[in-house]
Amino acid sequence: MDLSEYSFFNPSPNFREMSILKALTESSSVSQERLARLAGIVPSMVNKYIKDFEDSGLIQKEGENRRNMKYVLTEAGKFRLQYLTILYLKESAKLYTESREIFGEVLDVLKESEHESFYLYGAGIIGGILADILRTEGMRIIGFLDDSPAKQNGTFHDLHVFSPDEAECKDETAVIVASFRHADNIVKNARENGMKNVMVFTISRTGKVELEQVK
Repeated sequence: MDLSEYSFFNPSPNFREMSILKALTESSSVSQERLARLAGIVPSMVNKYIKDFEDSGLIQKEGENRRNMKYVLTEAGKFRLQYLTILYLKESAKLYTESREIFGEVLDVLKESEHESFYLYGAGIIGGILADILRTEGMRIIGFLDDSPAKQNGTFHDLHVFSPDEAECKDETAVIVASFRHADNIVKNARENGMKNVMVFTISRTGKVELEQVK
């Protein structure tokens, strides 16, 4: 996992250790910068981790000189990596379950509806979150809709971004408004473009995630 993609979660010492050991199994000559990025640390800290691993017997040097020297995991290092991976998977599964509970009501509403496919109106942060969640749940996302000409005909989260007048909204297709600041304007534009089955993704002041049907 490349932590440069995340800003909310801070890496624990166990995560950093696992990331470096795993990277060394994939490439014994991986760069210091790459190890630092994977572990979420500054490059100068990598040497400390490497030294600690050597002192603990988790890795060893191979090679006759610095030019061809590389680090490989010992049996103790491989066992340590297996153990850390189990801890990581356990906590990742728990986090996924809790995330599923947060979006549970939204997912239940969509699954109980007769809609077979969806547009996400708003190619921004909220739209990206919904795209990832809905695709993980096996739902068909046709693409994004966005009012910005700069975003139209491009891609966002590997999905095409259409202009609103390009949307083909059939009875089995729903449009999910994925924006907080511009939700009212988006709903208005959706109606003007003849879109049916419009729903608005909301987060209440208490943090509850909901999906409201536009009447």
